Amino acid sequence: MEKIAYRYKMELPPLENYSDFKIRCLLDLADWEKLSWSRFGSGGVSEARHCFVDDWRLEHLWRRSGQGLAKALCIGILTAPDFTIEHDFPQEVAIYQVYRSNLLAYYWLLNGVVTVPVLQWGNEKTFHLSPTYIGHNSVVAVRGPGKSRDELCRWMAGAEYMQQYLNPALVLHFGRKVPGVWENALFIPLHSRRKVYSSVARQLVLPFSQHEMNQ
Repeated sequence: MEKIAYRYKMELPPLENYSDFKIRCLLDLADWEKLSWSRFGSGGVSEARHCFVDDWRLEHLWRRSGQGLAKALCIGILTAPDFTIEHDFPQEVAIYQVYRSNLLAYYWLLNGVVTVPVLQWGNEKTFHLSPTYIGHNSVVAVRGPGKSRDELCRWMAGAEYMQQYLNPALVLHFGRKVPGVWENALFIPLHSRRKVYSSVARQLVLPFSQHEMNQ
């Protein structure tokens, strides 16, 4: 019987720069409070999609970046892929997960997709990874913590770090609501397209142009 050779194939985004990039999602790119959201890959109709879903739903966006860009362009407004980082992951795996999430966000932004970078962390050694690629005063997205007390404590420590070092213009907070962490946030259900709940105290007008965002 003839053996069938299988080779893992990955299609990197066609970029000139694969490192030393910063991404920003500008506040005036959408009317964030009025958007209806649903999960990426869930079907149905909504104005925007979040990628806080199982990794198997996201993996093809990385392996087939051209097809992923086509889907992102059709959606128009979405978050970056939230590739999983657990608190006990090796540092090398966490670095890889954050890198590819932000590289895809950078690729989509350059091609005209309104892409919201996601805040990712596992343990305190990974707090600095997302700020490596995300600029200050950006609109960002984050998934709320799990139900356990330990998860909440780890999540709170990471969230406070992100607020301090990134000072987001707006945080799109999906899932379990944790008040008092973000200066400006919209709390959005993970599985609903109903109206979101706002805790935005003030709206910041960002001084960045589209050209400056890609510098």
